[in-house]
Amino acid sequence: MNVYWQSGLALVLSLLSALLLYLGSPNQQWFKKRYIKFYPALLLSLILLCAAWWLLRSHLSGLSAVFTIFTALMLLLGLLPFTARLSKPSTKGGKSTLVRSKSYAEYQTKWWSRVLGALVLGFPLALFTSSLIGLTYDVSEAADVRAQFIMWMITPLWLMPLCFIFFTHKPWRVFLSLLILSACLYGVLGQVGIGG
Repeated sequence: MNVYWQSGLALVLSLLSALLLYLGSPNQQWFKKRYIKFYPALLLSLILLCAAWWLLRSHLSGLSAVFTIFTALMLLLGLLPFTARLSKPSTKGGKSTLVRSKSYAEYQTKWWSRVLGALVLGFPLALFTSSLIGLTYDVSEAADVRAQFIMWMITPLWLMPLCFIFFTHKPWRVFLSLLILSACLYGVLGQVGIGG
C-alpha cells in the first residue's frame, strides 16, 4: 500500500477514534441520548488507535507514529465539541432545537476549575510519560534529536487531559486518575534512576 494511503487511512482511523470518544461522552451534544456508553467507546477508540499506529509504523519510527497520533487526537478532541456550534439552532414554537441531554439543565460546568485542574495535573503526567518514552528511544540516534523529540512530546501529552476533562460530568475522577498515574510514573522513573 502506498505511504500516502497508509498515512491518510491512519488519520481517518484517528478521526473515527476521536468521534467514538466524543459520542460516548456524557457531554456530547449531537444526539439527545448517547448511543454508546463511555467505556465501550473508549475500548473501540483504543483499537482504532492501535490500527492507526500500526499503519504509521510501517513508514515512521514507533515513537514518531505515537507523536503523530497524539497530536492528531489532541487537535480532533479539542475541536469536536465545537462542531455542535456550527449550526445555528432554530426556534420552533419558541423552543430551541439545540440538542442537549436531560441532565444538562442541572449540570454545573465549573469550566475554570476543570481547565486549571487539567493543566496543573496534566503537566507532571506529560513530563513523566515523555521521560519514559525517551528511555525507549533508539540510543544510536543523536542526543540532540532525542532531546528534541522528548521535549516536543510533552505538548500533546499535556494537552490530552485538557481535552478529556470536558468529556465527563465528574472531573474529580479524571483528576484522581491523573494523580495516580503521575505517582505511578514517578515511581517507575525513580526505579530506573531518573527521578526520585
